[in-house]
Amino acid sequence: MTQKIKQNSFLSLLELLFFVFLGFNPIHAEIVIDGELSEAEWNQAQVIEDFVVTRPFSLEAPTYKTKVLIYSDLEGIYVGFVNQQPMETRDRRRHNRDMLKQDYDRNIVVIDFDNKGNSAYMLGVSLSESLIDFTITNESETDGDWDGEWFAKTSESEENWYSEFFIPWTMVSMNQQKGPNRKIGISTSRLIQHEAKYVAFPQASPLRKKFLSLLHTIEVVQSNPRRLDFYPYLVSKGNFVDDDMSYQAGSEIFFANGSGGELSVTLNPDFGQVESDNIVINYSARETFYSDKRPFFTQSQSLFEISNEWYPGFELYSIIHTRRIGARPDYDCSKYGSDSGGSDEDELQCLSSQEMNNDIDVALKYTQLGDKTDFGFFGAFEHDEDFSEGKDFFAVRTSHRAGNHKIGHMLTHVDRSAIDRDATVNAFDYQFTPNDIIKFDSVLMFSDSNQEKSGFGSRNAVVFEHNKKWRSGAEFYYYNDKLNIDDMGYLYRNNLFSGGANVSYTRTDFTKDSPVLSRSYSWDFWSENNADGETIDNSIVLFFMQQFKDTSSIHLNIFTNSEGIDDDVTRGSLSAPFLESGKGLATDFNYNTRIIGKWQADLNVYAQKKDRLSFTERTRRVSTGLRYFPSDNLRFYLQLSHTKVNNWFIWRSDNHYATYQSRNTTIKLNSRWYPDDRQEFQVKLEMVAFRNQYGKGWTADTLGYLNSLGTSESSINSGRLSFQIRYKYEIAPLSNIYLVYTRGGNNYFDDESGTSRIYRETWRDPESNRLVLKARIKF
Repeated sequence: MTQKIKQNSFLSLLELLFFVFLGFNPIHAEIVIDGELSEAEWNQAQVIEDFVVTRPFSLEAPTYKTKVLIYSDLEGIYVGFVNQQPMETRDRRRHNRDMLKQDYDRNIVVIDFDNKGNSAYMLGVSLSESLIDFTITNESETDGDWDGEWFAKTSESEENWYSEFFIPWTMVSMNQQKGPNRKIGISTSRLIQHEAKYVAFPQASPLRKKFLSLLHTIEVVQSNPRRLDFYPYLVSKGNFVDDDMSYQAGSEIFFANGSGGELSVTLNPDFGQVESDNIVINYSARETFYSDKRPFFTQSQSLFEISNEWYPGFELYSIIHTRRIGARPDYDCSKYGSDSGGSDEDELQCLSSQEMNNDIDVALKYTQLGDKTDFGFFGAFEHDEDFSEGKDFFAVRTSHRAGNHKIGHMLTHVDRSAIDRDATVNAFDYQFTPNDIIKFDSVLMFSDSNQEKSGFGSRNAVVFEHNKKWRSGAEFYYYNDKLNIDDMGYLYRNNLFSGGANVSYTRTDFTKDSPVLSRSYSWDFWSENNADGETIDNSIVLFFMQQFKDTSSIHLNIFTNSEGIDDDVTRGSLSAPFLESGKGLATDFNYNTRIIGKWQADLNVYAQKKDRLSFTERTRRVSTGLRYFPSDNLRFYLQLSHTKVNNWFIWRSDNHYATYQSRNTTIKLNSRWYPDDRQEFQVKLEMVAFRNQYGKGWTADTLGYLNSLGTSESSINSGRLSFQIRYKYEIAPLSNIYLVYTRGGNNYFDDESGTSRIYRETWRDPESNRLVLKARIKF
């Protein structure tokens, strides 16, 4: 139960903290991080100049010279870039942290501190001094949820622009190496925005399947100091819906022992995210996967990563899904009813007072990095809420590397006392990289609980990067119908036996007079079956992408689907466990313009036809976006999207389905202003008008064919809102003050409601309307 206090007292305390830490600066090195590269130490630095173009992966000589300087001492690693580039072509636009997928003039350094190829850290700074930091695992999988404590500045001259990095040894834990020097793996790269090119050394790219094993090895000063970091936080929350004001305090503690070990503990954490999730309308049987930005779950987390993102935004599985922790409490209100010795009043109170999120008492994590073997332990313990006992989460992880082989094991266990359930998962992962061409991955999963039979699953994949033009691969999945890792992890679906192969070709050798920079083709074949071998879908996908030298691009994807069965939408119905489905076809076209003055636009057109045998489901979507950059520190983005579906098909109840004439109109608005390098102001709005009318009822026979019920179905007309105003002040790296106003909700309407009315009334009657003031300070 949070303790309520007066708002003025809390604001006064935050004001005091603000002035105490305003001048906080932890750098005490000889080199001053100002982007000038003027200190004498740079004359002793290691030099890298052999850059080649790696996006597109032509490996040709770049247009402009790039020189990298690397220096180290007992404080950390210093990296300097000298970037030749004409003044008029430089991009000085600011951006939010971790906007890796958008192009800016930027320098990037990737470091594998243990030089084992298990994981690395990607640090980047744009000319505007906007930062990115990512972890890289499984050769080339990037994760931007992690934020580190490091420093970078830039400067300019007539001929060059410069960047200067300081990466403290205390930023991450690392293993203990013998001798006076430490061997690290490193990659340095540069993005040249007006050419849409990355140049890098060595000849490797995280956009390809093999990256970490191709890093260049250098020697730097050996230093692995102990560190103790203390992050107290204070939060004031004003809930305007309930007219309630509350206060919460807690802390996070990180201790590194200087020998590769790190202990992380969080007490009474505030796990509310200050960044809102995107609106996702999901009527399918599958759960939407959301990533986690909560600091405790992103620091030193790469060891616990066993996951597979099939393509950006589509997670197939993750053995640990940290959004499970602190999520909705478990409730079994029948325990409080009269049949169990309680009362009907208690059962009713249980049903009416359920929380959406569970507080957490404590969470801890310990990792020990060795020469060849790494070990980790993770635990989190939720608070007991009214009518619910908190869940307890545990994980133990080991990973061992021997030459080109890496093998690991992770055990997870969850105790869900409120519903008398405990669940255990064992996962084994293996990776083999015999040379620069081949990469093989395998994962085995075993699940067990006191309420279900044991389950099994596996994934095996091989990738061949034959040369700079050709790439191919194949992968196979088998999950039996008992596999369940969802108590602590995430699995898109079980009961799956699938496999496929792909071949891709990229051409980059266009003439100087050609407007084309690169052209890529990809062919995928995928056979999806359930665990009994029944065909769900056989698909062929053709991908085409063309990047122009003026930075514009087009993408065209064509999807073809075979006849099969749909055992997903039926949700395990005994009377009709599957539906027969016919062939399908879909096309997806995207065009992104170059920046024209202060403007940039994008267009997406999507069309799909899916044969349900009794009818055809047709989808058409048009989406257009417009970006406006009135100055380097101010930007606006507006996106309008309209989707029309004839015979939108959904599940309503057991063997009861419905089709609708569906319309979805979405408005997204995002504006960002950066008054200086410490302040950030963002306004984010997303509004959805989702109208589904003229419903018809359907049922299925035992052969899986749909038959009309001859009845009408009630309409589904809803409005969804996500609005946020966020102000952020950075006192120092990882020490921030946030002031966040959030408004959102989901309302339902009658058939007479138009788009504008749905928008207006959803705004006027929000389910969530709150103001949060949060301070997190590092000591």
